[in-house]
Amino acid sequence: MSQVPQFTHLHLHTEYSLLDGANKIKELAKKVKEYGMNSVAMTDHGNMFGAIDFYKTMKSNGIKPIIGMEAYLHNNSELDDKSTKQRFHLCLYAKDFEGYQNLMYLSSQAYLNGFYYYPRINKKLLKEHSKGLICSAACLQGEINWHLNLANERNVKFGAKGYDRAKEIALEYKEIFGEDFYLEIMRHGIGDQHFVDEQIIRLSHETGIKIVATNDTHYLRADDAQPHEAFMCIAMNKSFDDPNRLKHSVHEFYLKTPQEIAKLYADIPEAIHNTQEIVNKCNLELKLGDPTPPNFKFTRDFAKEYNLELPENEVEYSLENDKVLFIYECKKGLEERLLLVDENQHEEYRQRLQTEIDIINNMKFPGYMLIVWDFVRVAKELGIPVGPGRGSAAGSLVAYALKITDIDPMKYDLLFERFLNPERVSMPDIDMDFCQARRQEVIDYVVQKYGRVNVAQIITFGKLLAKGVIRDVARVLDVPYAKADAMAKLIPDELGIDLKSSYEKEPAIKELCESDATAKRVWEFALALEGLNRNAGTHAAGVVISNEPLWKKTPLFKPSGMDTIATQYSGKYVEDVDLIKFDFLGLKTLTVIEEANKLVEKRHGKRIDFNLCDVNDKKVYELIQTGNTLGLFQIESSGMQQLNSKLKPTNFEDIIAVLALYRPGPMESGMLNDFIERKHGRAEIEYMFPELEPILKPTYGVIVYQEQVMQIVQTIGGFSLGGADLVRRAMGKKIKEEMDRLKSQFADGAQEKGFDRAKSEELFDLIVKFAGYGFNKSHSAAYAMVTFYTSYLKAYYPTEFMAALLTSEKDKTEKVVKYVDEVKRLGIGLLPPDINKSILDFSATTVDGQNFILFGLGAIKGSGEVAINSIISSRGDEPFRDLSDFISRIDGSKVNKKVIESLAKSGALDCFGYSRKAILAQIDTILEASSKVSSAKKMATGSLFGDAEEMISIELSINQMEEYEPKEILELEKETLGFYVSGHPLDKYRDMLDKMNYTLSSQIDELGDNSQALFIGKIEEITTKISKKGNKFGIANIMDLHGNIELMLFESKMEELKAFNLDDPLGFKVKISKDGDFTRMNLIKIESLEDAKKEKIKQKKVEPEIPPLTIEVHLSNNDKVLYDLFEVVSKNQGRQELNIVIKSKLADIVLQSGYKFDPKSHQALKDINGVFVL
Repeated sequence: MSQVPQFTHLHLHTEYSLLDGANKIKELAKKVKEYGMNSVAMTDHGNMFGAIDFYKTMKSNGIKPIIGMEAYLHNNSELDDKSTKQRFHLCLYAKDFEGYQNLMYLSSQAYLNGFYYYPRINKKLLKEHSKGLICSAACLQGEINWHLNLANERNVKFGAKGYDRAKEIALEYKEIFGEDFYLEIMRHGIGDQHFVDEQIIRLSHETGIKIVATNDTHYLRADDAQPHEAFMCIAMNKSFDDPNRLKHSVHEFYLKTPQEIAKLYADIPEAIHNTQEIVNKCNLELKLGDPTPPNFKFTRDFAKEYNLELPENEVEYSLENDKVLFIYECKKGLEERLLLVDENQHEEYRQRLQTEIDIINNMKFPGYMLIVWDFVRVAKELGIPVGPGRGSAAGSLVAYALKITDIDPMKYDLLFERFLNPERVSMPDIDMDFCQARRQEVIDYVVQKYGRVNVAQIITFGKLLAKGVIRDVARVLDVPYAKADAMAKLIPDELGIDLKSSYEKEPAIKELCESDATAKRVWEFALALEGLNRNAGTHAAGVVISNEPLWKKTPLFKPSGMDTIATQYSGKYVEDVDLIKFDFLGLKTLTVIEEANKLVEKRHGKRIDFNLCDVNDKKVYELIQTGNTLGLFQIESSGMQQLNSKLKPTNFEDIIAVLALYRPGPMESGMLNDFIERKHGRAEIEYMFPELEPILKPTYGVIVYQEQVMQIVQTIGGFSLGGADLVRRAMGKKIKEEMDRLKSQFADGAQEKGFDRAKSEELFDLIVKFAGYGFNKSHSAAYAMVTFYTSYLKAYYPTEFMAALLTSEKDKTEKVVKYVDEVKRLGIGLLPPDINKSILDFSATTVDGQNFILFGLGAIKGSGEVAINSIISSRGDEPFRDLSDFISRIDGSKVNKKVIESLAKSGALDCFGYSRKAILAQIDTILEASSKVSSAKKMATGSLFGDAEEMISIELSINQMEEYEPKEILELEKETLGFYVSGHPLDKYRDMLDKMNYTLSSQIDELGDNSQALFIGKIEEITTKISKKGNKFGIANIMDLHGNIELMLFESKMEELKAFNLDDPLGFKVKISKDGDFTRMNLIKIESLEDAKKEKIKQKKVEPEIPPLTIEVHLSNNDKVLYDLFEVVSKNQGRQELNIVIKSKLADIVLQSGYKFDPKSHQALKDINGVFVL
């Protein structure tokens, strides 16, 4: 038997050929190895999205990766020419690093400047950037093959010229690429291909251009052909059975074995041999990891402004330059900060600052710190609210001195080594919170400073996931929506669950697939497509900055219809290609704080400087202790309200701890209860060693923070803080041999320092137990500061704070209703909008000594921001005198009938003395007057009298009428403002309701599955319907204090209603069932208010979300670890998603286990030799 020649697939589309390629990279690697091939290429359509993923995966599997791209090419001289949609395919492969960089440049230009329906290049660009590249002529859509294929009438119609023209083009490519240009031959059994093949062979003989054998590989296995057709239907939004849709005429686009290829090309074996020639030419080696921080670009000209001397060097900017400015700004900033610190501590601060400066300089990160300092500084100068800090950066005194953060790390025992560990080189990671509405302005500044192609956001990929892929496949297979929806709802509602796990967990899926052929087909197609990339977008916060054009490190991408530039490599891979990510996060609370402060300044003539506020202010904590924390950052949920009313925090350290402890692990382990009991003296506080008291006293002896673990390891065990951080990390992984070594080292160190060895070993075991629950105190402290800001505002300036809060949520009626109820509870009045006093947003005011919140004109439904801004502009500083003056001054082209009606209904025109009824009844008279004014203004335009327009006015006379009934007024307010302002139909029942245990419509999301709820409300409307089976039922719209709910009433319940007075509020007892985001409420009982008072409700609140637990399993030579792991996981099932990373010498395999683990049993996992909890 003859030996099968070596073959490499050179024309292959991975999962990154969006909604076309279905080769999942990890599965591809396994299959390539299985087929005995030692190399493979990727040629995704027009992009390099998957290049690093592909490269790393193939390398880790011992396969040689060939990075390529199937480019789209047009023949116009100008890259951005849009005169034709015609484009040809062309395969390009990187031989070496120069070729890889040229490929990145070509792909970037195709998106940034050549995009027209597809990312395109042209020959001019290709000639300029062809070095290091191999080129092949691609498929039937390649330019040479297209001209050869005169059998295709469409080609002839659009200008195909035949063999001679194809030969000319082939020689053009040969001139560009020389011996690195190949003709491509494919044999899929398509008639046109056979016609073209013969001519390609002739062309090769006549030109000397070699032929390479390929298979246009779009999916992995032959039986993936039909699911791949469905995949394309999803992309095109077509039905699978649509006879006119684009489809493949054959099913040969799978990963063929070398044996199949040898058989196909038996008559031209050199075409197979030439695949290996290309492989041998491609020797790209990428140096991945170890990213270089960008420089701040502190130039000599910049230095002159600071009067600073720079070291002598030839480059314009450098690390050494950055160090000069970095040291200067750090020391200057610290001296400003020290104005708020006791003078006795100044030297201690300066010493710590110098230590941090030295570490940052040695690690070559001053440029990184200056970049963050700069964009934070500029944001503040532009009046863009910036958060006080986030994450471990709050532990850095340098960050505090540079005013990147507003948390004094020395005051709160925050550790720099938690941010940057000099004993473990890792990239700094500073995430910044900005006002959500103005975050983009900060990114725009960074783009302007460092250059448009040096700054990019980070690409993300939407995927076809379990429920979504079921619905997508069912849609293209024409499965009725109800059936598809029912099938999707069989997938368990678990974060990250896949179809395989769903099938194993939910017996109904198996039953359905075995009994229903259509369902089985949907399931099989969905299994094949699950996890594939659906679309590309941008990361919500991630931005990369580079010293040089980014295309030298990552190809660039431009999302459709956006000006944003993004990396083609996702966040998982940007550090691999020498880039550091900066996170620009949007936080709406910062906007609320800033807007409240503006209102405070307007009413009281001063701004609040939170740096000067006492963070232990008694009034603030008295507010928090009541549990009335609605609207306060991080502590407004009902769970937090209950916790704070139990804990009764008395200082800032308590708030830091609350934010750290309100998580599933500490709550389920009993740490939170211990904390509460110890704070109130109901449980004894003990310290194993007196030296632990300064570390643990702020948390009443409970180990709450990662920083406390580090401090204990340093204080008792004698480790450096950097070494203590490494111990903390190791405790999370829990390798028995490593923990035994560290325990012995800890005990040795403790003994050397005079501590009892046995007790120190006991202490080590204790901190190992708590280390898994420890939270980053730096992050908790930073967010606790935002909590304090909002609490301070609500305690001292509740009117201004609630007005700002209402403005931030003005487009979300359900939240506005909730906050309006809180406004009333606080004793603050709420005024309807006033055309003369209201601004666009909610504002604070005083009437007869009482505080009121005045509705903003921008919240009036049906008015529109353009019209409202026009009215405010017309009003200026001079209020409208009366209705005539209003009509005379407004712009009638923007303020139409609908706007005036909405203003009148909302009460905004009440100040003119007419009833709302009078204005609405005579609206046409008002509009006629407005039209006359507009006409007169047009005639006056260009008048010899420059102020003629301003002189135009009209005397409007309308009749006064009696006002609507109070009930009608309330309904008008609800129509235009979304809720009742001047009162509420249920107000007279409030005293009774305050004594009842019931659920508000705004609290539905907090209810757990299978719990009960009692709603109190009035039926506003019942819509009667007939079911498909002919049964009568009703949909009741029920109004409560916070909004409305809808309940379905079966005929029996509709009969029950006849016994009640529907003008009175009623009780509605319901059972809650949840499916993902969908909540169903089944009515159990209808009852009077008196009977509802006696109800006992079995209510279950939604438990706090538990983030997935990831563990690493190190196989080495020990496969027993898997048996041990299975046993522990089987015995300790619970609520926490378990992800497993299997690490071996050959590869890292990431598994979503399908199991849910008991968060209280982490220790059992840590006890397994070879298992690390991350």
